[in-house]
Amino acid sequence: MNDFRRHTLLALLLFFCGPVSAAEWANWRGPERNGVSRETDLPNDVEDVLWKKNDVSCRSTPIVMNDKVYIVSRIGEGANEQERVVCMNAKTGDLIWEHRFGIFFTPIVSVRLGWTVPFGDPETGNVYAHGTQGLLFCFDGETGEVKWQKSLTEEFGRITGYGGRVTSPIVEGELVIISMISSNWGAHGGGGVRFLAFDKNNGEMVWWNTTGIRPSNTYRCIPVVTTINEQRILISGAGDGNLHAFQVNTGKKIWSFEFGNGAMNPSPVVDGTRLYAAHGEEIPGRATVGRVACLDIGSSEPKIIWEHDGIEFKYPSPLLYQENLFLPDRQGRLYCFDATTGERLWRAKFGRNCTGSPTYGDGKIYLSSVHGYFHILDATDNGKRLSRKRFQPADPKFDVEVQGSAAIANGCVFFGTTEEFYCLGKYQQVDVRVPPQPAIPPANPAGKPAQLQVIPTEVNLTAGQRVDFRAKLFDTNGQFIKTTPVDLRLAAMKAGPGLGEGVTLPILSGEIEGTRFTAPEISGGQSGTLLATADGLQASVRVRQVPAFPYSENFESTGPGLIPGGWTNAQLRYVTTKLDDGNTVLMKTARIAVPFYRQWYGFIGTPDMAGYTISADVMGEQVRDNLPNMGVTAHRYILQLVGNEQKLRVSAWDAMPRVAKETHFDWEPDTWYRLKMTVSTDKEHTHVLGKAWKKGETEPSDWNLNLIDENPNLTGPPGVYGSALGIQPPKTGTPIYYDNISVE
Repeated sequence: MNDFRRHTLLALLLFFCGPVSAAEWANWRGPERNGVSRETDLPNDVEDVLWKKNDVSCRSTPIVMNDKVYIVSRIGEGANEQERVVCMNAKTGDLIWEHRFGIFFTPIVSVRLGWTVPFGDPETGNVYAHGTQGLLFCFDGETGEVKWQKSLTEEFGRITGYGGRVTSPIVEGELVIISMISSNWGAHGGGGVRFLAFDKNNGEMVWWNTTGIRPSNTYRCIPVVTTINEQRILISGAGDGNLHAFQVNTGKKIWSFEFGNGAMNPSPVVDGTRLYAAHGEEIPGRATVGRVACLDIGSSEPKIIWEHDGIEFKYPSPLLYQENLFLPDRQGRLYCFDATTGERLWRAKFGRNCTGSPTYGDGKIYLSSVHGYFHILDATDNGKRLSRKRFQPADPKFDVEVQGSAAIANGCVFFGTTEEFYCLGKYQQVDVRVPPQPAIPPANPAGKPAQLQVIPTEVNLTAGQRVDFRAKLFDTNGQFIKTTPVDLRLAAMKAGPGLGEGVTLPILSGEIEGTRFTAPEISGGQSGTLLATADGLQASVRVRQVPAFPYSENFESTGPGLIPGGWTNAQLRYVTTKLDDGNTVLMKTARIAVPFYRQWYGFIGTPDMAGYTISADVMGEQVRDNLPNMGVTAHRYILQLVGNEQKLRVSAWDAMPRVAKETHFDWEPDTWYRLKMTVSTDKEHTHVLGKAWKKGETEPSDWNLNLIDENPNLTGPPGVYGSALGIQPPKTGTPIYYDNISVE
């Protein structure tokens, strides 16, 4: 099927102007993306349990599609702790399939795993999910087969904080879209909120763009999509306290609206040209915390219609039903506002703390509260309690929490606790009609080209690898016009933040034949741009060629102030510098105390790499009473010299060591040491091996550490790791130096 027919067919099939049938809950806010179910005969009592699963926990929100329930869930303890995507029979709760995966390269700890929500695509039957460690999956919803996956942390520099606020994907048309705070290389080396769109069928990157506003914290807002003024737009809050709108097809930013200070976690709700949004942080220019507002988004810039300040709406998202807007605050009080005027109609106390969003069905509101409760409230009678239950832990030393939202499908209400999963009601096939949804503007073959898009818009290549590009033209509203031939040429790229003002990276080398680029057969890596031209329009493609292995790097040819070509995620945290003895080395900076600048990884390869050994010289300085932690990575494990503890340690998931092994190792500041690490698998076990010795001495014949992992990381890029301690701005902390890196 050609692109014109595909765009037109999607516009006709996915969203109609008339009523559509929707008895499923394929995304976290339901068929209308506002938390509303049109079903009737729904359960009134939390004790009306159809089935429950004692061995499936859910901290977030389930989705329901094709008689199946899908969730992201934590499982296991200690060395067996992982995340998983679970598929259950919606009628019986029987497990159909699960996919387990490890945790790595994140400061998020156990009690904050599993806060993301999967997204189901009725057109393909695929399910998309994002893990705490940054793995973005496309699953076959029937079988659980992984059709494609991306590692957002290792490939695109995704950043997470301790708090567990991780974003979730959405599917719109042919795209799966996710946002994140990131910092990787080139123009995207600076920290920022970025939205990434991938082809939902094969994972190729179609576009990505930034809000252009510096973030202050991580966030978990999930975007909503609508049509305004013949533009299909995505609207989302972000870690910069703003609301943002982007064209869905092209990623072009339409507007940003300052809504609050700090991260914006609640997702917005749209009704026509009205947008309802909430925030739980300080309001700019006002001595208040928390806000809910109705905005007119029908023109080029949003305008406030009504607002209320001083109520801490920190995590839950608004529920809009008819002319009522329901929203819980952080203290466990449910507010009901007149959606037209903003008048507060009533307020009902239901719990002590709330992070889940309310779900409406059959005149009732289904709502969780963190301290182990699930509530059913009367939406027609000032939030009167109809039923509630407190869930008791299997082990009285721990509390059960209920932090997610409910899903409604085919007569049932689905929700989870941190220990169990529940289905309330009576499962029955129903035919539900929902109101007309905003129509997708059709393709515009007679339109004037205003935007050029080249796919894929970013690639990671190895020596000799080829990639074929294709191009599309869009009008100013972001509507598809046609595919087009495109001219490609090798171009220069500015180095980006952290690498010197006005510094330009070397022009890419490689061969261009029509729309095909072939990476050169070179041993080192490179990073740069291909410039595409068509119809007088230009677009750029980011190309990262990872080094070929075996690989060695002594940084002498890199030059001070830069990072080696083909590396990623190192910018701003690492930079080459010349020591007093004239030696050029890589330095881990120690200026910024923010955790994801103070402690970070720089990657040399790709997430699918395996079967290698990495070695490096490392040296740390002492600042006041602190020594740094410095090391290397392989297969998503870390081997590090731990400065203040004087230890050599190998671990997976450094923030919460699922598995770790360490030994005492005296090391001195301003002294070079050699680290060596490999991962090997025999018939029974996977061994993570590490050793260290003073540079210039004979390498020990035995490994200092031999860690056996029963749930191993089978792949992962080689890289460097550093944690600078003792940063007290404007005073710097403990710098770390790396030299003579070898990957074999």
